[in-house]
Amino acid sequence: MDRYLITPKLRNKIKNSKYSVRQLNKILGFEIRNILNKNISIRGDHLQKISSLLNIHIKLKKIYLDYGKNLGKNAFTQPIKKVKYSKYLAEFIGIMLGDGNIWKNRVKIAFDKRNTPYIIYVRELFEKIFGIKLKREFVEETNNAYLYVSNRLIIEELFKDGLQRGDKIKNRLGIPVWIKQNKDYLKSCIKGLIDTDGCIYVCKREKQTYVKFTNFNERLLKDFKEATNALGYSFAKANKNNFCLYRKNEVANFIKDIKPLKSINGAIG
Repeated sequence: MDRYLITPKLRNKIKNSKYSVRQLNKILGFEIRNILNKNISIRGDHLQKISSLLNIHIKLKKIYLDYGKNLGKNAFTQPIKKVKYSKYLAEFIGIMLGDGNIWKNRVKIAFDKRNTPYIIYVRELFEKIFGIKLKREFVEETNNAYLYVSNRLIIEELFKDGLQRGDKIKNRLGIPVWIKQNKDYLKSCIKGLIDTDGCIYVCKREKQTYVKFTNFNERLLKDFKEATNALGYSFAKANKNNFCLYRKNEVANFIKDIKPLKSINGAIG
Protein backbone atom coordinates (compact mmCIF):
# COMPACT_ATOMS: atom_id res chain seq x y z
CA MET A 1 0.00 0.00 0.00
CA ASP A 2 1.45 3.40 -1.05
CA ARG A 3 2.03 5.94 1.72
CA TYR A 4 2.61 9.69 1.60
CA LEU A 5 4.27 12.18 3.94
CA ILE A 6 1.75 14.25 5.90
CA THR A 7 2.43 18.01 5.66
CA PRO A 8 1.28 20.91 7.89
CA LYS A 9 -0.70 22.19 4.90
CA LEU A 10 -2.74 18.98 4.73
CA ARG A 11 -3.39 19.07 8.49
CA ASN A 12 -4.56 22.70 8.29
CA LYS A 13 -6.93 21.90 5.44
CA ILE A 14 -8.49 19.11 7.49
CA LYS A 15 -8.70 21.20 10.69
CA ASN A 16 -10.32 24.12 8.85
CA SER A 17 -12.91 22.01 7.08
CA LYS A 18 -16.62 22.32 7.87
CA TYR A 19 -16.58 18.86 9.50
CA SER A 20 -15.72 17.95 13.08
CA VAL A 21 -13.22 15.16 13.81
CA ARG A 22 -16.10 12.91 14.87
CA GLN A 23 -17.97 13.60 11.64
CA LEU A 24 -14.86 12.91 9.54
CA ASN A 25 -14.30 9.61 11.34
CA LYS A 26 -17.84 8.52 10.55
CA ILE A 27 -17.84 9.68 6.92
CA LEU A 28 -14.35 8.44 6.02
CA GLY A 29 -14.45 5.21 8.00
CA PHE A 30 -11.07 5.62 9.71
CA GLU A 31 -9.54 7.55 12.63
CA ILE A 32 -8.67 11.08 11.48
CA ARG A 33 -7.20 12.17 14.85
CA ASN A 34 -4.02 10.16 14.28
CA ILE A 35 -3.44 11.90 10.96
CA LEU A 36 -3.86 15.30 12.62
CA ASN A 37 -1.74 14.68 15.69
CA LYS A 38 0.38 11.53 15.52
CA ASN A 39 1.13 9.88 12.19
CA ILE A 40 3.91 11.06 9.89
CA SER A 41 2.44 9.34 6.84
CA ILE A 42 -0.94 8.57 5.33
CA ARG A 43 -2.15 5.64 3.25
CA GLY A 44 -2.86 6.37 -0.39
CA ASP A 45 -6.50 5.28 -0.22
CA HIS A 46 -7.10 7.38 2.90
CA LEU A 47 -5.53 10.42 1.21
CA GLN A 48 -7.77 9.92 -1.80
CA LYS A 49 -10.91 9.82 0.38
CA ILE A 50 -9.91 12.97 2.29
CA SER A 51 -9.01 14.85 -0.89
CA SER A 52 -12.30 13.91 -2.54
CA LEU A 53 -14.47 14.85 0.45
CA LEU A 54 -12.73 18.16 1.23
CA ASN A 55 -11.81 19.04 -2.36
CA ILE A 56 -8.12 19.20 -1.45
CA HIS A 57 -5.47 19.29 -4.18
CA ILE A 58 -2.09 18.88 -2.51
CA LYS A 59 0.77 16.88 -3.98
CA LEU A 60 2.43 14.86 -1.19
CA LYS A 61 5.78 13.10 -1.27
CA LYS A 62 5.55 9.31 -1.59
CA ILE A 63 7.56 7.55 1.11
CA TYR A 64 8.69 3.99 1.81
CA LEU A 65 8.40 2.54 5.29
CA ASP A 66 11.10 0.05 6.22
CA TYR A 67 9.38 -2.51 8.45
CA GLY A 68 12.81 -3.92 9.24
CA LYS A 69 13.50 -0.93 11.50
CA ASN A 70 10.89 -2.23 13.91
CA LEU A 71 12.92 -5.38 14.39
CA GLY A 72 15.85 -3.81 16.23
CA LYS A 73 18.45 -1.08 15.99
CA ASN A 74 20.63 -3.16 13.65
CA ALA A 75 17.86 -3.82 11.13
CA PHE A 76 17.99 -1.60 8.04
CA THR A 77 17.62 -1.73 4.29
CA GLN A 78 20.97 -2.62 2.77
CA PRO A 79 21.63 -1.82 -0.88
CA ILE A 80 21.39 -4.91 -3.09
CA LYS A 81 23.03 -6.00 -6.32
CA LYS A 82 21.30 -5.28 -9.60
CA VAL A 83 19.20 -8.39 -10.19
CA LYS A 84 18.72 -9.91 -13.64
CA TYR A 85 16.77 -12.93 -14.75
CA SER A 86 19.01 -15.97 -14.33
CA LYS A 87 18.95 -19.67 -13.44
CA TYR A 88 19.98 -18.69 -9.90
CA LEU A 89 17.02 -16.34 -9.48
CA ALA A 90 14.70 -18.95 -11.04
CA GLU A 91 15.89 -21.55 -8.52
CA PHE A 92 15.37 -19.12 -5.65
CA ILE A 93 11.84 -18.39 -6.87
CA GLY A 94 11.22 -22.17 -6.77
CA ILE A 95 12.54 -22.30 -3.21
CA MET A 96 10.28 -19.42 -2.19
CA LEU A 97 7.24 -21.04 -3.84
CA GLY A 98 8.03 -24.14 -1.83
CA ASP A 99 9.17 -23.20 1.68
CA GLY A 100 9.44 -19.42 1.52
CA ASN A 101 7.20 -16.62 2.75
CA ILE A 102 7.01 -12.84 2.45
CA TRP A 103 5.51 -10.88 5.34
CA LYS A 104 5.69 -7.09 5.27
CA ASN A 105 9.33 -6.46 4.23
CA ARG A 106 10.68 -9.78 5.48
CA VAL A 107 11.71 -12.81 3.43
CA LYS A 108 11.73 -16.03 5.43
CA ILE A 109 12.51 -19.62 4.37
CA ALA A 110 11.87 -22.70 6.51
CA PHE A 111 14.26 -25.66 6.82
CA ASP A 112 14.93 -28.80 8.78
CA LYS A 113 17.91 -27.79 10.93
CA ARG A 114 19.44 -31.25 10.38
CA ASN A 115 19.89 -30.39 6.69
CA THR A 116 22.87 -28.10 7.27
CA PRO A 117 24.33 -28.44 3.73
CA TYR A 118 21.12 -27.17 2.15
CA ILE A 119 20.84 -24.25 4.57
CA ILE A 120 24.38 -23.23 3.63
CA TYR A 121 23.60 -23.74 -0.07
CA VAL A 122 20.51 -21.48 -0.01
CA ARG A 123 22.35 -18.83 1.99
CA GLU A 124 25.14 -18.76 -0.61
CA LEU A 125 22.63 -18.76 -3.48
CA PHE A 126 20.83 -15.76 -1.98
CA GLU A 127 24.08 -13.84 -1.53
CA LYS A 128 25.04 -14.60 -5.14
CA ILE A 129 21.77 -13.09 -6.36
CA PHE A 130 21.27 -10.11 -4.04
CA GLY A 131 24.73 -9.44 -2.61
CA ILE A 132 23.68 -9.67 1.04
CA LYS A 133 23.49 -12.52 3.56
CA LEU A 134 20.43 -14.12 5.07
CA LYS A 135 20.32 -14.32 8.86
CA ARG A 136 19.88 -17.68 10.61
CA GLU A 137 17.40 -18.73 13.28
CA PHE A 138 17.29 -22.13 14.99
CA VAL A 139 14.32 -23.04 17.17
CA GLU A 140 15.35 -24.84 20.36
CA GLU A 141 13.96 -28.31 21.10
CA THR A 142 12.66 -28.63 17.52
CA ASN A 143 14.13 -29.40 14.11
CA ASN A 144 12.94 -26.05 12.77
CA ALA A 145 15.38 -23.58 11.27
CA TYR A 146 14.91 -20.41 9.24
CA LEU A 147 16.84 -18.07 7.00
CA TYR A 148 15.47 -14.54 6.87
CA VAL A 149 16.14 -10.92 6.03
CA SER A 150 14.18 -7.67 6.25
CA ASN A 151 14.86 -5.52 3.21
CA ARG A 152 12.41 -3.39 1.23
CA LEU A 153 14.55 -3.45 -1.92
CA ILE A 154 14.55 -7.25 -2.02
CA ILE A 155 10.77 -7.34 -1.55
CA GLU A 156 10.29 -4.89 -4.41
CA GLU A 157 12.54 -7.03 -6.61
CA LEU A 158 10.72 -10.25 -5.74
CA PHE A 159 7.38 -8.59 -6.53
CA LYS A 160 8.72 -7.74 -9.99
CA ASP A 161 9.86 -11.34 -10.33
CA GLY A 162 6.40 -12.77 -9.65
CA LEU A 163 6.04 -13.27 -5.88
CA GLN A 164 3.57 -11.66 -3.45
CA ARG A 165 3.16 -11.06 0.27
CA GLY A 166 0.99 -13.34 2.36
CA ASP A 167 -0.63 -16.73 1.86
CA LYS A 168 0.65 -18.44 -1.30
CA ILE A 169 -2.43 -20.67 -1.55
CA LYS A 170 -4.95 -17.83 -1.21
CA ASN A 171 -2.92 -15.74 -3.64
CA ARG A 172 -2.76 -18.71 -6.06
CA LEU A 173 0.94 -18.19 -6.69
CA GLY A 174 2.39 -20.19 -9.53
CA ILE A 175 5.55 -20.32 -11.62
CA PRO A 176 6.14 -16.84 -13.13
CA VAL A 177 5.79 -16.42 -16.89
CA TRP A 178 9.41 -15.33 -17.39
CA ILE A 179 10.53 -18.69 -16.00
CA LYS A 180 8.05 -20.68 -18.09
CA GLN A 181 9.38 -19.04 -21.24
CA ASN A 182 12.97 -20.24 -20.75
CA LYS A 183 13.81 -23.95 -20.54
CA ASP A 184 16.96 -23.46 -18.44
CA TYR A 185 15.12 -21.19 -15.98
CA LEU A 186 12.32 -23.74 -15.79
CA LYS A 187 14.75 -26.53 -14.88
CA SER A 188 16.24 -24.39 -12.11
CA CYS A 189 12.81 -23.49 -10.73
CA ILE A 190 11.79 -27.16 -10.69
CA LYS A 191 15.03 -27.92 -8.85
CA GLY A 192 14.08 -25.38 -6.16
CA LEU A 193 10.60 -26.86 -5.87
CA ILE A 194 11.84 -30.44 -5.51
CA ASP A 195 14.50 -29.47 -2.96
CA THR A 196 11.82 -27.84 -0.77
CA ASP A 197 8.51 -29.62 -1.37
CA GLY A 198 9.72 -32.76 -3.10
CA CYS A 199 11.46 -35.99 -2.23
CA ILE A 200 13.43 -38.75 -3.92
CA TYR A 201 12.90 -42.16 -2.36
CA VAL A 202 13.15 -45.89 -2.95
CA CYS A 203 10.00 -48.00 -2.95
CA LYS A 204 11.24 -51.10 -1.10
CA ARG A 205 8.49 -53.30 -2.43
CA GLU A 206 9.23 -52.50 -6.06
CA LYS A 207 12.94 -51.76 -5.49
CA GLN A 208 12.67 -48.66 -7.62
CA THR A 209 13.43 -44.97 -7.14
CA TYR A 210 10.66 -42.39 -7.45
CA VAL A 211 10.49 -38.59 -7.43
CA LYS A 212 7.52 -36.98 -5.66
CA PHE A 213 6.31 -33.40 -5.41
CA THR A 214 3.79 -32.40 -2.73
CA ASN A 215 2.00 -29.06 -2.41
CA PHE A 216 -1.41 -27.76 -1.30
CA ASN A 217 -1.51 -24.91 -3.83
CA GLU A 218 -3.70 -26.06 -6.72
CA ARG A 219 -2.28 -23.44 -9.08
CA LEU A 220 1.31 -24.42 -8.32
CA LEU A 221 0.56 -28.14 -8.73
CA LYS A 222 -0.93 -27.39 -12.16
CA ASP A 223 2.10 -25.31 -13.15
CA PHE A 224 4.47 -28.02 -11.89
CA LYS A 225 2.71 -30.66 -13.98
CA GLU A 226 2.73 -28.49 -17.12
CA ALA A 227 6.36 -27.50 -16.59
CA THR A 228 7.65 -31.03 -16.11
CA ASN A 229 5.63 -32.20 -19.13
CA ALA A 230 7.29 -29.48 -21.18
CA LEU A 231 10.67 -30.74 -19.99
CA GLY A 232 9.78 -34.32 -21.01
CA TYR A 233 8.84 -35.89 -17.68
CA SER A 234 5.61 -37.81 -17.10
CA PHE A 235 4.68 -36.99 -13.50
CA ALA A 236 1.43 -38.76 -12.61
CA LYS A 237 -1.10 -37.63 -10.00
CA ALA A 238 -0.62 -39.78 -6.89
CA ASN A 239 -3.39 -38.02 -4.93
CA LYS A 240 -4.93 -34.57 -4.60
CA ASN A 241 -1.71 -32.92 -3.45
CA ASN A 242 0.99 -35.10 -5.01
CA PHE A 243 2.59 -35.76 -8.37
CA CYS A 244 5.02 -38.65 -8.72
CA LEU A 245 7.51 -39.70 -11.40
CA TYR A 246 7.55 -43.50 -11.70
CA ARG A 247 9.23 -44.39 -15.00
CA LYS A 248 12.72 -45.67 -14.29
CA ASN A 249 14.47 -44.06 -17.26
CA GLU A 250 12.73 -40.72 -16.65
CA VAL A 251 13.69 -40.74 -12.96
CA ALA A 252 17.34 -41.26 -13.88
CA ASN A 253 17.18 -38.52 -16.54
CA PHE A 254 15.38 -36.15 -14.18
CA ILE A 255 18.06 -36.48 -11.50
CA LYS A 256 20.85 -36.10 -14.06
CA ASP A 257 19.22 -33.14 -15.84
CA ILE A 258 17.53 -31.18 -13.01
CA LYS A 259 20.22 -32.02 -10.42
CA PRO A 260 18.07 -31.70 -7.28
CA LEU A 261 20.28 -31.54 -4.20
CA LYS A 262 18.11 -34.15 -2.52
CA SER A 263 19.59 -36.70 -4.92
CA ILE A 264 23.04 -36.22 -3.34
CA ASN A 265 21.96 -38.33 -0.37
CA GLY A 266 19.21 -40.05 -2.31
CA ALA A 267 18.81 -43.43 -3.87
CA ILE A 268 20.58 -42.88 -7.17
CA GLY A 269 24.32 -42.48 -7.14
